Amino acid sequence: MALSSRDRSRLSGIYPPLQTALEGIFAEMEKMGHPMFVVQGVRTQREQQALFAQGRTTPGKIVTMKDGIRNKSDHQPDEDGWGHAVDCAFLGPKPFDDAHPWESFGETAEAYGLTWGGRWSHPHDSPHVEVRSDGARKA
Repeated sequence: MALSSRDRSRLSGIYPPLQTALEGIFAEMEKMGHPMFVVQGVRTQREQQALFAQGRTTPGKIVTMKDGIRNKSDHQPDEDGWGHAVDCAFLGPKPFDDAHPWESFGETAEAYGLTWGGRWSHPHDSPHVEVRSDGARKA
């Protein structure tokens, strides 16, 4: 069982092909001995604005370049009504620790045709995967 009931709940509103890809990715990561969980799928505009404020007008480091209004996050529902991005982490203590096999997660996600935030330079976002925005998301 790669996706738990909590994971499935957090995937509510996420583009169905992305949900299917995550099921395969999580199964592969579990086979490697590195089980994962869904941290967040769809975000409201208010949630995205709060993340954008982080490191700018509120304490913390900058974690997104998307303000949720002029530049929407792929976590926010698109014109098709679906969110196209998910943040994931590893089960156990320190789920976001750099010691986890993020590169394996990213390579597996890319093998499923997803974009991995670990390839980005600013902000580097290893937990993030999204459906490519080059038209590949159109079913």
